[in-house]
Amino acid sequence: MILMAAPLRAQTQEPVQVRTEIIYRDGTVTLLSEFQERFTKTAFRIKGNVQITYQDVVITCDEAEYDEVTQEGVARGNLRYSQGRQWLTGSRAEFSFAAQTGTFYDVTGFTDQEYLVRGKVVVKTGRDTFLVQDGVITSCREPNPKWAFTISKARLRLNGTSRLTHTFFKVKGVPVLYAPYMILPMEAKRRSSGLTPPHYGDSTSKGRNFSLGYFQTLGNSADATAYADYFSLRGLAFGGVFRARPSPSSKIYIEAYGIDDKLKQGGAQFIVDAEASPGKGFRALAGANITTNFRFRQAFSDSFRSATTSEERSQFFLTQNQGAFSTNISYQREEFLFPVRSTIIRRAPSFEFLSLGQPIRNTPLIFYLRAAAEGVARFDAALETPKLVQRLDFHPRLAVRLPALWGFSLIPSAGIRETYYSSRISAGTQSEILPRSLHRQYFDFELDLNMPVIEKDYRNTWLGNFRHAVEPFAVYRRIQGIDSMREIIRFDEHDTIANTSELEFGIVNRIFARSGPSSSSANRELLSIGLVQKYYFDPTFGGALLPGQANVFYPLYTTTGFALTGSERRLPPTNLIIRITPASGISYDIRADYDSRHHRLRDASISANWQQDKLTAAGTYFKTNALEPGTFKSHHIQGMLGYGLINRGLSASIALSYDIRTANALNSNLRLNYVWDCCGVSLQFQQFDLGLRTESRLTFSFSLKGIGNFGTIRQPESLF
Repeated sequence: MILMAAPLRAQTQEPVQVRTEIIYRDGTVTLLSEFQERFTKTAFRIKGNVQITYQDVVITCDEAEYDEVTQEGVARGNLRYSQGRQWLTGSRAEFSFAAQTGTFYDVTGFTDQEYLVRGKVVVKTGRDTFLVQDGVITSCREPNPKWAFTISKARLRLNGTSRLTHTFFKVKGVPVLYAPYMILPMEAKRRSSGLTPPHYGDSTSKGRNFSLGYFQTLGNSADATAYADYFSLRGLAFGGVFRARPSPSSKIYIEAYGIDDKLKQGGAQFIVDAEASPGKGFRALAGANITTNFRFRQAFSDSFRSATTSEERSQFFLTQNQGAFSTNISYQREEFLFPVRSTIIRRAPSFEFLSLGQPIRNTPLIFYLRAAAEGVARFDAALETPKLVQRLDFHPRLAVRLPALWGFSLIPSAGIRETYYSSRISAGTQSEILPRSLHRQYFDFELDLNMPVIEKDYRNTWLGNFRHAVEPFAVYRRIQGIDSMREIIRFDEHDTIANTSELEFGIVNRIFARSGPSSSSANRELLSIGLVQKYYFDPTFGGALLPGQANVFYPLYTTTGFALTGSERRLPPTNLIIRITPASGISYDIRADYDSRHHRLRDASISANWQQDKLTAAGTYFKTNALEPGTFKSHHIQGMLGYGLINRGLSASIALSYDIRTANALNSNLRLNYVWDCCGVSLQFQQFDLGLRTESRLTFSFSLKGIGNFGTIRQPESLF
């Protein structure tokens, strides 16, 4: 040991700092203060703005004593002890640099980056371990914390877990929960196994609900959660979630949930969402959403969309994309849930090759191709095919890029398509599946006419500077050769194709805002108004249209989603599309189909999306009229209004789905949140009225910084 000490100086009006350095093998102890003296052969007494440093330890206080042989000391008055990220303040401390231990009295401080510890006595039992007696642990810094754990004894380990005994969880000093033993994660929140925070709720259809789960880490990139929900009126439900990130470009998510319901509405649901990109243009996707019955999903789904959508889809998809070519292998299963018998469509397997538009060397020709070999099947109340129906499809097309003349350009394209089916529907009155092959052959032609855009700039008007553009267009389509459409089994959109000879035409008006007077100023679209009309030269579509009943096939649905028609007509409804974007974050969308035969709107919808600062609003209104067979009446509105930021301060949101025709609120979701610096509280009231399910549910969530969320409240689902 080497001792170097500056000479002791008499105190003057301006305090002079005295510095003493004591060198050890593993570091140097530095004593810095206004006054220092030796009161024994090996011990120092120091006073006045005391600072003691050793390795990464810094102690400041009013006065202290230190023994250079034992490396032990005592500090008193305005004590602050810091080591790395941990710091403690108190009235007195006894410390040992040799053993990395100490005892602190009347302590307040952080033992990691999040948790504030208060205790009458805190014993530092090692470099990274503490024993707290009669203390408080919280992440709130104010003297009277919003929440805290009061403990009889706690053993804290930095970068690990802490074990608390005889713990009361208090909110604003009021005891809420007692735990004889608790494990608390410390430091930067690494994933650790253990019980998840409990959740409590109340429902008019399910009764009181209590949920508890267990979380298990599975290495650095995977974990699993098993949980149970107890409903006082329904019984016990079990669920589990598995998550993994094998690589930055891959993920696996698997969830299962089920209940044996006392009210006979039970069932199970299985969800898979997986993705991988192994490289060299390959990408694999797997997704599944399987429910044993629709009644279970209606009764137990948390979201309105899931409770009302009767479609379930499962698929595995492997694709390789190189330039304009795509090779795909897939397995798909779709189920449409109906009360009597669901419709199931399966493609297993499907091999597909696509050319999405490849120029042929230096010619103006562009080559397109779809070639597929598939095994398909369909099961519903009317049809039941063999488990594997072969479908072979070959569809090459050529398009020609012709030079423009006076702003007009023509893009003709033509193709032939041949499809082979190993089974067909009988031509008789009964829908019987026959094991006889069927060849469908047809020729298709399309002529796309691009017309010149008419533009005019308006400057210094009462509307400011803007540009008006008029864009007319026209497309002629012809499909010829399909004479056996009623014998084709309909598996997907490739089978619902009919003969047609039609002209589609329209005009789009656009208004662009100009940011400056020059012609090179940046433009932003304020308004677009589009009108689209069709004319069918063959209103029977080669005999495919069946009057008096719903008809859905290509090309009826090329301009509108409401494509059902039950009567022959040359002029289908006129489509109107209006988009308004007055400012960033604000948009409106108006769509309508006007039926010139009935002189009425067939359907109409208005959607709005408004987001400015803390205020968010979105809504959609739509109405349909039953003007002919297959169409239906509806009158519906959905809306969402929100204010605030979900992670700071006060926020609130309300979402509503309302059936105007029946004057029935199908679903509503009201949520209130307030988030402080160390905790947050959420209250949610949700209502369902779906025929099978009439329910009002109240849930409460309390989040603690550094611990987690006591509850399972989710944000309202997006409308768009």
